[in-house]
Amino acid sequence: MLDAADFDGRAETGRHTIHQKGRLVWLGVSAVMLLIALVTAIIRLNTAAWLAGSGVLALTAIHFAATHWMPVLRTRLWPKEWHVGLVFAAGCSLQVWAGQPSAWSSLILPVIGFGALCAMSCSHITTWEVVSADRRDADSLLNAHPWFVRRLSWFDIALGLLALTLAATLGQAEEQQALVAVALSALGLAWLHDRCNRYSAEFLRTM
Repeated sequence: MLDAADFDGRAETGRHTIHQKGRLVWLGVSAVMLLIALVTAIIRLNTAAWLAGSGVLALTAIHFAATHWMPVLRTRLWPKEWHVGLVFAAGCSLQVWAGQPSAWSSLILPVIGFGALCAMSCSHITTWEVVSADRRDADSLLNAHPWFVRRLSWFDIALGLLALTLAATLGQAEEQQALVAVALSALGLAWLHDRCNRYSAEFLRTM
């Protein structure tokens, strides 16, 4: 929604068009979801999860500030796509951690794997959409890391094989299942990326 607000003229993607036309609706939906999230957090999260959640909130705030209001916080070494992926994975792990605090140590590898997968997914979306803001920004993923963009499917395959290898060496079924899911998703991303010219950016993003 903030991305759509940054456009001065016509939105370049379908999702930005939806957000521009229904800005008030999305603001209302966001407010309701925020309220639900707060109530759920108060009911379910333990002290440790609250502390970790505060860290995730801080990292999220840094992302929004760097992306939309304070360019000085941006760095070519760490594109927003990678930041979003890892923060999203950390946020998703909080609910599991709240339910089983003792399981945190066993979550580390699956969370890192899921974070890498999310970072790859965000990188693919940026590559498929190629909006003007990213083309103009010298610090964007497209301009700062062209070597990475040109080899996205290679990194997908590497992530998939690494996740499968870790799954084969770990003893806990939950970790194995999570890493296998990461592996299959990463290999699926590689398959899609190698055929991205056959599909629209909207279809690819939905997939």
